[in-house]
Amino acid sequence: MKRKSIFLTGLIIFITSTIMLQSCKDDDDVYYYNAYAYAIGNMVVNDEESPYLQLDSKKTMLPANTSIPSYFLENGRRVIVNFSLLQENYMGYDYYIAINDIDTVLVKNIIPITPETADSIGNDPVNILDMWTSDEYLTIQFEMKGAGNKKHMVNVVRDFSLSENPDKDNYMQLEFRHNVEDDPQIDRHLWGIASFRLKDLAPQTSNLSGLKIKVNTFRGEKTYNLKYDNENKLSTNSLEIPQDKSIIHIK
Repeated sequence: MKRKSIFLTGLIIFITSTIMLQSCKDDDDVYYYNAYAYAIGNMVVNDEESPYLQLDSKKTMLPANTSIPSYFLENGRRVIVNFSLLQENYMGYDYYIAINDIDTVLVKNIIPITPETADSIGNDPVNILDMWTSDEYLTIQFEMKGAGNKKHMVNVVRDFSLSENPDKDNYMQLEFRHNVEDDPQIDRHLWGIASFRLKDLAPQTSNLSGLKIKVNTFRGEKTYNLKYDNENKLSTNSLEIPQDKSIIHIK
């Protein structure tokens, strides 16, 4: 099934800060990019071929690097890579890349919320930068405020006490929850990304029309609709990842 997104329409996440993505063409097949790009996907590691990255779109990226730390070389490990594109359609892979940096993506289950657990789960403000579904995951990119002295907690929760869920439009209603965990609240934006296992809510296994994700944002409560049979865009033109990207600041 094709990947559904409300921000990303391509299979690669091209993210620029203050510079534009430029390339120089050495021949008809090889491109070298001066700016960096980011991609999110799962590592595929087996004995029959070199480790590679499979994106949520099912496209594949073969790293030129032979010295990727062994921690990341686990089949199915979800990672985010900062990469330079070397070549397209290379030896059966969609992309041949040089990995400049690699980090893990936090992966969690969707959990139930009850009156007894609501306080510990929290509902502190957070801004959504990007959100999409794949066959396996709901992935959310976001920014929060804090000093980064303590790890913030994020969760996607399902309220089983709702009388109608899925709703009348056949959307499963969920919430993205954020707990600052006593991190000092200063006016510093921390960037994070997390993926949540869809399991029985996955597009290829459920008869749902999609998901509705309620979020307490810095501008008030907002609901994001993710429709399984369409691709939709967030009303933003670019996505900036700070140099001190803060994946380590969430749990």
